[in-house]
Amino acid sequence: MTEEQEKKQLKRAEKDPSVVVGVFVFNKKGEILFFSAPKWGNAYSLPGGHIDVGETINETVIREVKEETGLDIINVEFVSVIEFINDKRFVNGIRHIVGLNHKAELKDENQSVILNEEGTEYVWLKPEDAIKNERVLLENKEIIKEFFIKKKKKGFSKKCKNCEKTDEYKSGWARAQADYQNLVKETEKNRSEWAQYSERQILEEFIPVYDNFRLATNLTNFETNNTNNETNASFENWKKGIECIMKQFGDVLKQHGIEDIETVGQEFNPELHEAVDEEESEEIESGKILKQVSAGYRMNGKVIRVAKVVVSK
Repeated sequence: MTEEQEKKQLKRAEKDPSVVVGVFVFNKKGEILFFSAPKWGNAYSLPGGHIDVGETINETVIREVKEETGLDIINVEFVSVIEFINDKRFVNGIRHIVGLNHKAELKDENQSVILNEEGTEYVWLKPEDAIKNERVLLENKEIIKEFFIKKKKKGFSKKCKNCEKTDEYKSGWARAQADYQNLVKETEKNRSEWAQYSERQILEEFIPVYDNFRLATNLTNFETNNTNNETNASFENWKKGIECIMKQFGDVLKQHGIEDIETVGQEFNPELHEAVDEEESEEIESGKILKQVSAGYRMNGKVIRVAKVVVSK
């Protein structure tokens, strides 16, 4: 996420709650994955993050775990809803967070944990050890106690000593499920509105660029018989105007995390480039890019279109 996108997110968070997911990832040993999270003051936290517009909750769970830990997961299940309001432990400044907690299992036990910038170290803890660990967030300990430790115990008997407490847990679970279903319905209802708002916001940023291009196309009639070289001067001014518009266009793209993929003079990289031809060159050494046929782009570091190039041989 770019700095500009973070600023917009924080600005929205001043008015609306931020809806996020948190994931209790279990391995076959029954251990839960935690990592040290700088945004929570280096407390042991869970993989998770914000739900993107147009993305289902389950898609967010799978994506966030993959991005933050490099792990593939299966058997995603909803657990509970949790809220953080004006929590000073969260250093990113978001004042109201609604968290949708889920549990999931590793798709393959042979996977390796590869943390991104969200975490600095990781640890696998048994639920019983996690609730004793001082670095685990208190809210996560409560969820572990209620949903993962007590579920291991045998079913409750009608003659149990804590039947009233059991009914309280069941009622709490029912309320959490109802809250979750209501939240899902509300999210579905607002999804199209969020998408339309996002599209409108982007289009509004491009309208000034379009207006400037339209003005520039009305200034292409240059006198050809002027002996005072005014034609060249007019053309140069028009050319500078076009260059300014192109820069304005590029600035809008950069605001949305889009950048050009470097080509000419760079080593050929099949992840970034597509070779459409090879040519001999005395200036560019073999294996490097000689010409660019069409530009390639990355968005927030991810390739959205490879660059088509001619490679030196």
